[in-house]
Amino acid sequence: MQLLAWYDQNKRPLPWRLDQASLRDPYRTWVSEVMLQQTLIPVVIPAYQRFLKKFPDVFALSLATEDELRPLVKGLGYYRRFGMLQRAAKIIAGVSPPGKPLWPENQDAWKVLPGIGEYTSAAIGSIAFGIPVPVIDGNVERVLCRLADIRQAPNLPELKPRYRQMITKMLGNPIATARPGDFNQAMMELGQRICTPKSPDCGACPISAKCASRKAKSQHLAPAPKIRPAYEEVRLQMIIGLRRGLDGKREVALFRRGSKSKFLKGSRGFWYGETRDLPSGTENVGSFRHSITKHKITADVQILEMKPATKKSCKISAWTKESPDWVPAGVVENELISNLDVKAWRLVTRRLQP
Repeated sequence: MQLLAWYDQNKRPLPWRLDQASLRDPYRTWVSEVMLQQTLIPVVIPAYQRFLKKFPDVFALSLATEDELRPLVKGLGYYRRFGMLQRAAKIIAGVSPPGKPLWPENQDAWKVLPGIGEYTSAAIGSIAFGIPVPVIDGNVERVLCRLADIRQAPNLPELKPRYRQMITKMLGNPIATARPGDFNQAMMELGQRICTPKSPDCGACPISAKCASRKAKSQHLAPAPKIRPAYEEVRLQMIIGLRRGLDGKREVALFRRGSKSKFLKGSRGFWYGETRDLPSGTENVGSFRHSITKHKITADVQILEMKPATKKSCKISAWTKESPDWVPAGVVENELISNLDVKAWRLVTRRLQP
């Protein structure tokens, strides 16, 4: 099969690719696939390496605390996935004898675990267990559109059955069936490196002879631009509580966001809300723009200076009805995993500079 021959010669030496001639470690495959969701490879590589150094197997991850997990995934975005990864690790460790993880046996069993859907279960099944199931991401969709000269938006829901039919037929080749994980990775890598959105390198494509778009010279038409989601404009008030600790040094209030939070559920950061009814004594230090999924956020950042620490309830906890963690100002940025909070804190630090 020409695609796999090309892949064998050109695949990138990514750290989660071990011996491509054999099945891969399910744990490493799983961690890499979770990290790669909505995150670019150059960003994932250092995070993956430090994560595996700290948590080399599913048992180590199952025992992780949030304080241990948080700095390892900083900068990757979409943080809820790592909480689900850790919960799933607890489930697997809980049913396994010491040192011998009992992995789900099929794609449906993987999908029972928190945070694992159709795509991730197919990737793990094909790469780690040799199950001949297709993995279809945006790169694969683009390759398939060009192969069939489909001049429609690639993310149209009605195209999904056609994609599955096409790639299942390709995966039916005996060589691909014997190496489903490599086949799926080859298709994704082909889209990432050769069949790119603009200026595809058709001369280097191992399957260009079968490409209808190349024959029709319509690579610029197939596929059509993606249908972009409609964004919701949201205006948030962010309140950064400040006080002097018992040692006289500045402390900052960080709150745990609950399951009903609009954004960044389960993360720890500054209080935010859509209300304009602010507590007395707040001082506006500026605004910034930020995007989360389908939301365009304008965040107005407020400082709320409070009296030195006492055993009594402070103004911000009385107003929010929540108890914050008071963190030394010097380490706050290391504690923040969301860029929403980091941007707010940098506004504040500029305001606090003498």
